[in-house]
Amino acid sequence: MQTPKSATAFLRWFCRKDYLEEIEGDLVEVYEKEVEESPRKAKWKFAWSVLKYIRPGFVKNLSLTAFNNPIMVQHYLKIGGRTLLKNKTYSFINIIGLTVGIACCLSLFVFVNYESGFDNFHPHSNETFRVVQQTTYPDQTLYWNTTAFPLAEALRNDFQDLSLVTQTAGPLNRLFVVENQGNKNVQFESDYVLFVDAQYPEVFELFWIEGDKTTAFQHPHSVVLTESIARKCFGNTMSTESILGKTILLAGKDPLLVTGLVKDVPGNTNLRYEMLVPYEFFKLNNPYYSTNWSGNYSGTTFVVVPENKSSAAIESSIASWKKKYLNQDDDLRISYKLQPLKSIHTESLYGSSPGGYTMSATILQTATFVGIFILLIAVANFINLVTANSVARSKEVGIRKIIGSTKTDLFKQFIIENSLLVLISILLGSALSMIMLSQGNTILSSLNLHLQLGWTDAGLILLLGGLIIILGTFYPAIAFSATKPLQIISGSMVISRTRGFSVRKSLMVFQFVIVQLFVIGAIVVAAQMDLIKRKDLGFNSEAVLMIPIPQSEKLQVLKNELIGNSEVEEITFGSGPPMAINGLQLGTRYRSSEMANQQGIESEMKIGDVNYLNFYGLELIAGRNLIDNKENFDEFIVNERLIKSLNWTAEEAIGRKLVINEGEGTIIGVTRDFHNNSLQNDISPCIIINWTYFLNLAFVRIKNVNPIVMQSIEKSWKETFPASIYKYEFIDDSIANEYFIETISFKGFTLFSFIVIVIGCMGLIGLMTFITSRRTKEVGIRKVLGASVSEIILFFSKEFILMLLLAFIIALPFSYFFMQEWLKGFTYHVEMSIWMFLGGGLITFLIAGLSTGYLATKAALANPIKSIKNE
Repeated sequence: MQTPKSATAFLRWFCRKDYLEEIEGDLVEVYEKEVEESPRKAKWKFAWSVLKYIRPGFVKNLSLTAFNNPIMVQHYLKIGGRTLLKNKTYSFINIIGLTVGIACCLSLFVFVNYESGFDNFHPHSNETFRVVQQTTYPDQTLYWNTTAFPLAEALRNDFQDLSLVTQTAGPLNRLFVVENQGNKNVQFESDYVLFVDAQYPEVFELFWIEGDKTTAFQHPHSVVLTESIARKCFGNTMSTESILGKTILLAGKDPLLVTGLVKDVPGNTNLRYEMLVPYEFFKLNNPYYSTNWSGNYSGTTFVVVPENKSSAAIESSIASWKKKYLNQDDDLRISYKLQPLKSIHTESLYGSSPGGYTMSATILQTATFVGIFILLIAVANFINLVTANSVARSKEVGIRKIIGSTKTDLFKQFIIENSLLVLISILLGSALSMIMLSQGNTILSSLNLHLQLGWTDAGLILLLGGLIIILGTFYPAIAFSATKPLQIISGSMVISRTRGFSVRKSLMVFQFVIVQLFVIGAIVVAAQMDLIKRKDLGFNSEAVLMIPIPQSEKLQVLKNELIGNSEVEEITFGSGPPMAINGLQLGTRYRSSEMANQQGIESEMKIGDVNYLNFYGLELIAGRNLIDNKENFDEFIVNERLIKSLNWTAEEAIGRKLVINEGEGTIIGVTRDFHNNSLQNDISPCIIINWTYFLNLAFVRIKNVNPIVMQSIEKSWKETFPASIYKYEFIDDSIANEYFIETISFKGFTLFSFIVIVIGCMGLIGLMTFITSRRTKEVGIRKVLGASVSEIILFFSKEFILMLLLAFIIALPFSYFFMQEWLKGFTYHVEMSIWMFLGGGLITFLIAGLSTGYLATKAALANPIKSIKNE
């Protein structure tokens, strides 16, 4: 029996001929044995047997692993080092391109891995689900990540299938006072206070420093602190043991005993906290909320589903069970769903838990693709530059082959030289990535990111390096080591041409398809962000301070204090600005007095005093404004969107009765529509009411923003509320924060577009270098025969123009599709025009022309005699 052809080819590739003759007979026996034992699997088992059988020869002769001769390896490294130093420009461009590509790819992968791994560190992360609520009305469905407070206890009592049920609640008062610290009270507010029940430490990981998780939450008047807030409360000098037993006053009056100390919560969690207070304390102080099944406030319920149960089965059981506690109307419109803990961060439908944020899965997928594309561009660039440099060394290769160097020797030389370059780029790319991640943490500090390279990323770095070596060095190494020496020396060498279109040109087109995608995308995103900045929102928010008011009965006192300030232009009070920002949004349902209760429509409810409309410049198109400072709960001002939903004109609406959840009132005015939601969402129906109970924010418009004015306003506020903490923000800044993710995406897109363009232009320079080095004699002959400089420049440029034009045509449909999908996330968005695409193409053409024009001009201006002589 003869050795199979495939096996022979396999061995001849990896082994010397003499070694093949030694083992061929043994391989016949191996093959026959495999066929006899398992005819169907013989092929695969034989291949594996061959690998095991020839391992000594494989290690000795295989080109990839035959670097066991230290003298030869040292020789190749020395030649590689000399080549890099000799061709400084080539080395610099190649290393910079790869370094930037690796750094960007690595940074984006770390970011995506971080954002995708939220809450993975909890012990039951795979089995934990958040109970979310869908409330369905005839006109819409509302999606809530919070549920009624009694739900958790009811599930715990009635569902034995659930391993654990826990709940959290957001704070209603964030003011704390620490007494007797250096004879001075420490007063502060915390945005991350969480009320948790005794089951919480069983479901979620708390990194305990001091205290016992089984007893820390037993007493209602207790609190568990994180390290950072403990230092804020008691200073850095106090030991962790001595912190236990200390007292903190909630709102300056309710004492809480410190029963535990935990490490700061990791950044990649949606369950942020600085202080953990027992849920029993919340129940004692909020009996109405904690027993109300109809209300949906700030309570969040989590359940742990056993491995032998499915979440769908639990959902089905809850659907038939809830009528035990909900009234008939609520039972019909409310449904509970189980959302996996690991999906909370990337699923925006229900939003994040208190203190967290959502990062759309689309953004993470886009970041992944951006990282891959940048790396591919860098690798394609690397291949082109290596190839161009290899052409310059073609005579060296030919001479080496003539004097006895084998294909394997040349292959090893190219691999080692280029791997040295890749290794340098990996080291520099890793260092640059660490800098980029550090800057990202600083820029995105509001997201509490902790992006950094760790030992776990070493595998990713090695994988990237291996892929770059395989993709970036094997092609030129195989191509040149396989070329005949006479072909190289004679200059007739052609590397991997398919139907007249070379691999290098294909790579260049691929690079500039991606470049075009990025440039066009950046133009569209820039246009959308410009629309956000300049769009008329329908109200005036310029130079307006928003300041919380702790006591509504002192509104007039504060107003009298501020009105005397010459720099204060005007003042109003309300529950929030015209646009819903920072979660400052109240909701209700409305209907006409003739409509049935179940026909109610969802609406936003804004609370404002008599100056609210004039302060923000909200235009009345019918009716009148509020006329005095008394509480007029029975008088409503509505927007156009609301009356259109009831098929009324503005004039018809005046004097009509409107029923809302809180009572009935008369429409006294209709305002022109203003953007009460961010531009991602449409304008919604809105009702403005003067209701003193909810006037908890002061809005102050100042004439000139400067430190002196700000200090005088703070002084007036503190004189009115000496026991509270002063804080403020500008409404324009808060509105801008509504587009924080979009702004960061735009900046990132712009940065990566610039990087992609730079790397792509490096590829053009590499290809131009390759072409000019090959056609030096041709250029000289053309000049001798009378060709002008412009004709020679055109001769070189037309090839690039065709490649760029082809890349532009290929990129057009993809860029249109991707950006159209992105714009769908905005109710109000720009319309893409042909000029955005032509502008992107023109920018790319201009940059590419500038990057290659120098080399083309240099070749055209070269002395033709020298060019011909050198060849």
